[in-house]
Amino acid sequence: MINVGIIFFSGSGTTKRVAEQVAAGVEQTGATAHLIPIVGSDIQEGRWTNNEIAERLDKCDAIIFGSPTYMGSVSAQMKSFMDAMAPRWFTGAWKDKIASAFTASSLTSGDKLNAFTGFCVFAMQMGMIWCGNATNVTTGLNPNGFYFGTGAVASAPDQLTEVDLNAAKAQGQRVAELAIKLAS
Repeated sequence: MINVGIIFFSGSGTTKRVAEQVAAGVEQTGATAHLIPIVGSDIQEGRWTNNEIAERLDKCDAIIFGSPTYMGSVSAQMKSFMDAMAPRWFTGAWKDKIASAFTASSLTSGDKLNAFTGFCVFAMQMGMIWCGNATNVTTGLNPNGFYFGTGAVASAPDQLTEVDLNAAKAQGQRVAELAIKLAS
């Protein structure tokens, strides 16, 4: 069974709604999606500390990261999680796992590219294999041209468009299909 971890932080609920659609796409393939929110109680004195979640992610075949784009980058909560994964960098625990990401902000660009770059660099340092969304304007799922992953536009969860929700579902499906292919 292929397991896909979807670790995300959501400030307003928008990123959580995108994460749920990513999970729906994963599950369309028969793989198992594990929605894992980053919550405030996991961060103590500015550091993310939930090793149980990290161990769950160790067992996943793919990990999809999600964060709102705040001030042109990932949220502080997500960055704290990423920094806490240094022990896994030392051991190569996530080497050759599939990686992908999604983000949301209230503006069409909102400097999402910088958030995606942060996720991608993190994944490359972890030895992961990056999977973009492979959608283009002809599919109707990527009108804003984000190829690193899904770049949703909304200030609140109820403002997400069907295009963004369907793009998130397609991204989850693509990551799971690639993980299935690599496992066979």
